[in-house]
Amino acid sequence: MPRTAEQNQAIKDKRRSKLLSYALKAFAANGYDHTAIDDITKPSKCSHGLFYHYFESKEVVFRALIEDVIMQADVLPIQKAYELGGVDGLHELIKFGASIEKGGLKDIAIAEIIIDLPNATSLDEFAREFADANNPRRVLADLIKQGQDQGKVIDGDPNKIADILIDLLLASFKRFKTKTGGFYREELVLSLLLK
Repeated sequence: MPRTAEQNQAIKDKRRSKLLSYALKAFAANGYDHTAIDDITKPSKCSHGLFYHYFESKEVVFRALIEDVIMQADVLPIQKAYELGGVDGLHELIKFGASIEKGGLKDIAIAEIIIDLPNATSLDEFAREFADANNPRRVLADLIKQGQDQGKVIDGDPNKIADILIDLLLASFKRFKTKTGGFYREELVLSLLLK
């Protein structure tokens, strides 16, 4: 008995979702610039032809990843933190950073992509706009500077402090993935950052 149109669509949706899952892993592991179509097709045991049936290019699969996975995951508190500003924004962003590991490997992969994306050199216009709007290092540095102006955040170069906090978060992700557990905790980070 032939499949119904609904069954065929369900199969297509499942394949597309599988490809996006492998794309998420590839972009998180390699960064945007160093991810090739092979990095998605080989682990998913998918031919290039089947990949191109769903996505025309690396840029198109990445756009779908942003729209269908990253934007839907509700893991972009950057704008909210920036709107709060200063110490309140720092609290929001650091609390979020500490909660990422609770979401598991998918949320960690999304965070890794967002953190690395502003460093990519070959982004199309859509991805560049997304990266610029969701640049955690820039927002964190701005919030640190605002907190310093409020007299509540330690002295020092806000960009260097932001880099240290991001590196600490990435190290915690790496440790989490090795099953030894992450160590990025809101109260620990705030105790290091606030006067």
